[in-house]
Amino acid sequence: MGGFKTIKVDKDIPGVCWITLNRPEKYNAWNYQMYDEIVPTLQSANADASCKMVVLTGNGKYFTSGNDQNNFTNPSSADRFASFRDLIDLLIDMAKPMIALVNGPAVGMGVTMLPHFDLVIASDTATFYTPFTRLALCAEACSSYLFPKIMGYSRAAEMLMFNKKATVQEMLDWGLVSRIIPSDGFQANTRAIVKEFSQLNNDALAAGRQLIRSQSIRDHLHKVNRHEDQVLQELFAKPAALEAAMQFINRKAKL
Repeated sequence: MGGFKTIKVDKDIPGVCWITLNRPEKYNAWNYQMYDEIVPTLQSANADASCKMVVLTGNGKYFTSGNDQNNFTNPSSADRFASFRDLIDLLIDMAKPMIALVNGPAVGMGVTMLPHFDLVIASDTATFYTPFTRLALCAEACSSYLFPKIMGYSRAAEMLMFNKKATVQEMLDWGLVSRIIPSDGFQANTRAIVKEFSQLNNDALAAGRQLIRSQSIRDHLHKVNRHEDQVLQELFAKPAALEAAMQFINRKAKL
């Protein structure tokens, strides 16, 4: 499939919608165009009876460096957080199983979105960093609820409040990552794994996801997503958040 500028979509493996974040020069940071391209792609995959599963990975060294900070310094944006909030709502409601192939460092939403995936396979070069309080912001993507359930309160607090950069081995031990694959041959090896999974029964896969992620769980996650969004907007309305975003952009410009 063509016509995209920030993602690549590959359907070479029957039954698999393979999405690659494709802004390697920006470490696959999510700008508004990426949201505009990936949301309808996910919606289409969800509605496609021939699609068994969705795969998400990144092009280049990074899985994703999170939200492009320019998103939050654009005064013409009426709702800077709507795109992200709507993406998380979509991930919560996806009927198709989802696999994240974390090919390199994951930052911000690149980490917090992972609990919405059914399988997280990471490269041995991957790191996981959520520097929210450094940016005068807070947890997102339902991580305030899901991280403590997955890794325990203290570890979740260290990640979400105290800006810990976790190793891939720590994320495996703490339950966020399912398995680690060597970076040498990561793409070929993960493709072989996905191809094997594509032989599984479509109805059974979908039923498995719906059983694990029941309607009551999804309803609660939507409430958490809305609450986090409200708190994020309140924090961003304070001068410290905009100042932190501008400092981040200025540091990147000098590199």
